[in-house]
Amino acid sequence: MGQSLKKLLGSDKEPCVSYFRRKKLLCEFNTFYDINKDGVITVEDFNEARKHICKLNGWEEGCPKYVKTQELFDEMWKMLRAEADYDSDNQITSEEWLRLWERRSEKERKNEECDAPEWLATYMWFRFNMYDRTCDDVVDVEEFCYVLEHFGIPARQSRQCFLIMTENETKKLDYDYFCQLAEEYFNSDDECALGNFISGRLDFKS
Repeated sequence: MGQSLKKLLGSDKEPCVSYFRRKKLLCEFNTFYDINKDGVITVEDFNEARKHICKLNGWEEGCPKYVKTQELFDEMWKMLRAEADYDSDNQITSEEWLRLWERRSEKERKNEECDAPEWLATYMWFRFNMYDRTCDDVVDVEEFCYVLEHFGIPARQSRQCFLIMTENETKKLDYDYFCQLAEEYFNSDDECALGNFISGRLDFKS
């Protein structure tokens, strides 16, 4: 799980996080992590995200997949907090979130090994499976739009993003392609990169 994301942070040679990437990273922070929109990521946000995923997949409390999801989300939170909670106050601000990515970009600039953190690889795997509601290993436009509506993104906007990144549905959005798009989202400064649309937003406003 997450092996396809191993180089998620390994292709950007910029010495720091550019303004364009900062916009994307803050969009990610505000849309998918800060669930209650209070400006920080807490364990409560992770719990809400987990409940979103379980509800969308029809996993009822107590079933094996529900329990496994809870275990993995608890572990993801511990790993993220260890890496990004600089002042040890059990919450992660947007400034700490950006500092995390600045530090990783700096390590890459120095040619230090900097693979995708395990918490991110695991979360992106969950995100793909959250979209893939029919469990056929391919996300279609209806699945994509349905799920993103639960994160406050209008279906019209997410549909347009889906068509752009799948090149009018000529490319299947399977897990490997999803990981490729995720690499572009987190790494690329190219404003035309298809991966920029993986969040379902056209302008990175949140």
